[in-house]
Amino acid sequence: MVLDLTGPLGALPKVDWVFHLAGSYAGAGTRQLEQSDLEMTRRLIAWGRSVHVRNWVFASAAEVYGECAEPATEDSPTHPLIPYGRVKLEIEHLFSKLAREVPDTRAAILRIGEVYGRSGNLVEELTRRFSSGFCPWFGSGKVPVSFVHVDDVAQAFWSALRNAPLGISTWNIADDRIVTWREFLGHFARLLGTRDVVGLPISLSKAYALASTMADRVRGRRPTVTRYVVTLLTTPKPMSGRKAREQLGLRLQYPEYQVGLEEALD
Repeated sequence: MVLDLTGPLGALPKVDWVFHLAGSYAGAGTRQLEQSDLEMTRRLIAWGRSVHVRNWVFASAAEVYGECAEPATEDSPTHPLIPYGRVKLEIEHLFSKLAREVPDTRAAILRIGEVYGRSGNLVEELTRRFSSGFCPWFGSGKVPVSFVHVDDVAQAFWSALRNAPLGISTWNIADDRIVTWREFLGHFARLLGTRDVVGLPISLSKAYALASTMADRVRGRRPTVTRYVVTLLTTPKPMSGRKAREQLGLRLQYPEYQVGLEEALD
């Protein structure tokens, strides 16, 4: 069944579990995210309460932490820098409220790192840019990031279904190795056999994002590089996924990005 989550949800069948992954892209602005992500979540929770759904898993993101000097744990402060992170955090609060108000509710929040994998947006976009012979990047690229393969994200949802406790719980989903964008992109280029990325100063990066956004809108395409994307890609967001491995029982198929990239580009 395909259904617009921003419209009436009465046609949905009663279910035992809801896995909430629907949402806009990370480069969107506040208004768009509120009208899409936030509104659909409010409708989804209202429907769930009406049909007595008790089990929820929500795909949040590392962006709720903001800039991290050290790997963030689930208890680290949350200071999101872009609308995507702020709206994700607001949705987390909606699920916390649900778990407080409805007895026997299970709501697992998965704060997911930078996702990559076969046929994913990141791999497809980078492959296109590298193959063109010119792949600009923002800043030095020496920004630590926690990546996670899409197959391991799917496994995290399965682990939450089996092992998440009653009430609200929060889990970081990331692989074992924190790397910089420069390392990740360099390995990507070597696997493709193309030139490495070209670093742009931050001031030039913002101008490039503005020009790219305008060009995409003229073509009738969703902008892929916005000012929020520049902030996202130049903000350190390392995370510790230790709690999910030790307490949620998550077993990673791709604990380091090198093997996962080889699979994604095979």
